[in-house]
Amino acid sequence: MRFGCLKWPPESCTTSDHEVVRQKIKEFAPEQGWLCFQSKVHYFREPDKMSFSGILLYGEVVKKATNQSLHIREEGQNAWILTYFEETEGDNYLLENTVLLGEKELAPKKLGYRLYWQYDEKQGYRQLAARFNGFTDT
Repeated sequence: MRFGCLKWPPESCTTSDHEVVRQKIKEFAPEQGWLCFQSKVHYFREPDKMSFSGILLYGEVVKKATNQSLHIREEGQNAWILTYFEETEGDNYLLENTVLLGEKELAPKKLGYRLYWQYDEKQGYRQLAARFNGFTDT
C-alpha cells in the first residue's frame, strides 16, 4: 500500500438517454473495459475492440495512461449515472491495488482495481472508493 491523490468527490452526471451514455463513453476514449448489455458482457483490451450491442446496463472503462476511470451504472428504469474517477491533485488517500478473477471463461482472467482508503478517527481506515484499473495478466 502507498498514499496517493484522488479527485474527491468524483465528477458525475445522470442521463435518461442511452445514446448519450454511448456518446459519453466514446468521448472518454477508454483503452480497456467491460460493458454489460441485456444479452451479454463485452470485454475489450484495445480501444478499437470496443463495441455496443443493445442497451447498456452498466460497465467500467479505463484510460490507464492518465489514471482515469469511468463507471456506468443503471439507475432505475431508463436512467444512468456516469461517474468519472481521476488520480490527480486532491486529497491524499491510502491506495491498495487488488486483482479480481474474471467469473466467466470468456472474460479476461484478471481484473485490476484500485481501492482508496480514508482514515476515520473513530473507525480507522474505511474504503472510500474503488475504480477499475484495467485487465492484467499478472
